[in-house]
Amino acid sequence: MDISEAQTYFQQATVVDHYARAVSRVGLWKSEELIFKRLFQPEQSILELGCGAGRIGIGMWELGYQRVLATDYCKEMVAEARRINQALEYGVPVQQADATNLQFEDGEFDGAIFGFNGLMQIPGRDNRFQAMQEINRVLKPGSWFVFTGHDRNRHGRKSFWKEERKLWMKGQQNPMIQDFGDLYYENDDGYWMFIHAADSKEVTADLEEAGFRVDVSALRSEICLEPPEVRDFSDDTRFWVVQKV
Repeated sequence: MDISEAQTYFQQATVVDHYARAVSRVGLWKSEELIFKRLFQPEQSILELGCGAGRIGIGMWELGYQRVLATDYCKEMVAEARRINQALEYGVPVQQADATNLQFEDGEFDGAIFGFNGLMQIPGRDNRFQAMQEINRVLKPGSWFVFTGHDRNRHGRKSFWKEERKLWMKGQQNPMIQDFGDLYYENDDGYWMFIHAADSKEVTADLEEAGFRVDVSALRSEICLEPPEVRDFSDDTRFWVVQKV
């Protein structure tokens, strides 16, 4: 599976609408706000990747962060994020970008965000590592990068992955996926979605090789209790707070 194929999920009108409704109904997660305020100053330039319909960029604008550049691989999401931004009369710039091949200068940004498990929706460990390298390249030394991703070893998921490993050992895994930890499944709306549930050691190794130092790795539930709107929108996920060395 290549990146463009995995992104077909986000091109569907009902999926775009789901993300659009989250801008006002969900907004910034409490955990996101706590972390972003600790790491980033309002005057800093922040690159957001996988912005969807603009939930994070718009939320940060409302907190006073007016140098956030929101980007997404999917042109449909970019169009919706621009529409919402214009309707609100905000000034968040939104553009299409491929996280594995960023068209920005070295050291251009003071920080980066890849929210709502977006990094792990890039198929292929090599591609995810390429994205980490690209993000590192466009950040200034000492800058922070924050992203989230599902942890396949967290409590409550071990039995599922135990059974999945048995399928891999028998060669009976889903032929559409390439790595253990990949999921390609049909959601409630009938659309097929890809995501990789990572092992923390795997992510740490790739981050360090890409030039980052891991500062914090914690489940969202360990950071704070989110309101029902957030928990309905997304199940528990792991936050990674890393710094360019």
